[in-house]
Amino acid sequence: MSEERRKHRRVPASMACVMRSEEGEERPFELVDLSESGARIKCAFPIAAMTRIHVVLELPARRVGREENARLETRGVIVWSHRVDDDIYDTGVFFPELETENAELLQAYVLSAV
Repeated sequence: MSEERRKHRRVPASMACVMRSEEGEERPFELVDLSESGARIKCAFPIAAMTRIHVVLELPARRVGREENARLETRGVIVWSHRVDDDIYDTGVFFPELETENAELLQAYVLSAV
């Protein structure tokens, strides 16, 4: 059995989101799970490791303790991407530079799953 290397716990998070490349191209993806430092996504295309992207997602108000849904925008770095089916790629994203508000939103989301 391998030792868990993640610093933060992952929680299920099924919602549609958008990623934007550094060139400004936007593509949809499905969020699979979320942690305080990253996410696992499913998308219809492979992405090379170390690719920088911009992630935009809307967290449900009830999960983050707000009256309205919270928009989270941050930079991400692809750490891995594996084909799991025809035109479906399971992909890991790390959030290297979270602003305080975004870090707090992610923490609230993760803790609400307890």
